[in-house]
Amino acid sequence: MKKTLAAAFAVTAIASAANADLVAYWAQNNNALPGGGNGFLSTAFPQAADVGSGTISVGGGLFAQTAVNAGGDDVYSWIQSFAGTTLNVLDASYIAGGSISVQGGTDGTTNGINNGGYIEFAIDMTNFSSLVISYDTRGTSTGFTSQAWSWSTDGSNFTTFETVSGTNATAWSTKTLASLSALDGVATAFIRVTFDGATTSSGNNRLDNIQFNAIPAPCAIALLGLAGLAARRRR
Repeated sequence: MKKTLAAAFAVTAIASAANADLVAYWAQNNNALPGGGNGFLSTAFPQAADVGSGTISVGGGLFAQTAVNAGGDDVYSWIQSFAGTTLNVLDASYIAGGSISVQGGTDGTTNGINNGGYIEFAIDMTNFSSLVISYDTRGTSTGFTSQAWSWSTDGSNFTTFETVSGTNATAWSTKTLASLSALDGVATAFIRVTFDGATTSSGNNRLDNIQFNAIPAPCAIALLGLAGLAARRRR
């Protein structure tokens, strides 16, 4: 029995090391407004993940500013939902749909006032390690030229771990960030992407098919292995 259990632990650990599990996924395909068109209502955030567990919030600059659009909806002024892509979709059931599209903005005198604005993700890494983030992005020529990714364990103090440049390119591409271990086992882990370099109010960056994947912790792997072994023994 001991040898059988040890073998089960070893096989399960080897298998899990090769395959990360999904922690959270945002497809951005359900952003239709009641009055017509697509975008985000003033009540849209925090936005829950489409698959997995997590939320998106926004902050900095004028991202919290809202206005009534032509359809009569109270929507975010500088966060739109432009057309998305099928790159990096979770599976073939997801269409291109929309995207979360942040704009440079203006305060009446200064364009690009949203430089320094951010999208913030909150996820549960309790039973996970080695977080890998992948997402699709594109921009416009006068949109944000960089996206700085940072992490935090308290939601206040953030450490930048990677900056993606050239994000005002006008064609969609998939970005995969380096594996992050600083949030291993953290119950409420925060990740921000901060935008910079926009030169006009309508210049933008768009994000779509945002995936957070991580390796299950050894204890979770072991429990899964034992559950599978017990099921086989009952059969």
